[in-house]
Amino acid sequence: MKTIAILAHPNSIASDVLTLLDYFEFSNALWRFLQPESQQQLFHAYVVSPDAKPLQLRHGLQLAVQPHDWSQADAAVFTPGYAYDAKGLQQLVEQSSCYYPKLPTLLEQGAILAASCTGTYALAGSGLLNHRQATSSWFFKDVFQSMFPQVHLQLNKVLVLDQQLLTAGATTSHHNLCLALTEKLAGEQFARQMAKLMLTDPNRSSQLPYMDADLLPANPALDPLMKQARRYLLANLAEPFSLQQLADQLHLTKRTLLRRFKAELQDTPLNYLQRLRIEQAKRLLETSRMPIEQVVLQVGYEDVSSFRKLFLQYTELTPSQYRQKFLLEPNWNCCPQDAS
Repeated sequence: MKTIAILAHPNSIASDVLTLLDYFEFSNALWRFLQPESQQQLFHAYVVSPDAKPLQLRHGLQLAVQPHDWSQADAAVFTPGYAYDAKGLQQLVEQSSCYYPKLPTLLEQGAILAASCTGTYALAGSGLLNHRQATSSWFFKDVFQSMFPQVHLQLNKVLVLDQQLLTAGATTSHHNLCLALTEKLAGEQFARQMAKLMLTDPNRSSQLPYMDADLLPANPALDPLMKQARRYLLANLAEPFSLQQLADQLHLTKRTLLRRFKAELQDTPLNYLQRLRIEQAKRLLETSRMPIEQVVLQVGYEDVSSFRKLFLQYTELTPSQYRQKFLLEPNWNCCPQDAS
């Protein structure tokens, strides 16, 4: 039997804790169905709290804590917590720091350490992700990179496994995290069977299609000049790009302009403009049935093939695939009735 310790704290998101408990209980049910002669459970998942006392979560939910020595677990999972800014994310690290002393022992024993969404901050706070590849919620990418500059962040990916360290992206990626743990602890075939049972897409590999620049927290420290540059580029999105013209608009030399963009936005003006154009194209694909050729012209491109390659680079989907996935139908019906 494989044991999974769920490393929680009072600020843990209840649905994430319960999803882990429910998922591995469902796994046991499927295992009993497939192996009726077996008398043993496949998994034992249990909640750990910082003080070994029952865990009081938000919304009045209290969870029992089992007095296991979780340093013997086959996997330990840091749960996401309610946090919406740098201060809250730092508090998540502090709330989970009591778990850090046992983590090296777990790794020595071959256990998997896992985390998803904001739980990755707790794992990164241990220092074990330093110089390793990892992913996290794309929404707080700037905060993560500021707090943990030594972690090689792969935000385009839903899951990243670097040796025994497993990290997952935003929110519902914890379903993919569960599948990955199942594959490592019980084998690929059983994980595929669980994916079918849970209606979870095991091939969902990228966060890029879900990233929306409009949802990213604004950087209050952004240089006012760069804000002016952004406004100018947005107002002239479909116009041919001229570095000299942008520099003149901001009363800078081209060299100074390039240096300021690099320092403030970690990008060049042209690359930044491309990102703005891609975001506008995404909005048009989501909200209209405008032909792809017209969308391309609206965002300042003429060659559909070149734009398609660029769009694929930024989203890992073609424009048509993106529209099929995210188009907002005016008369959306969640539960269509069978006409027959």
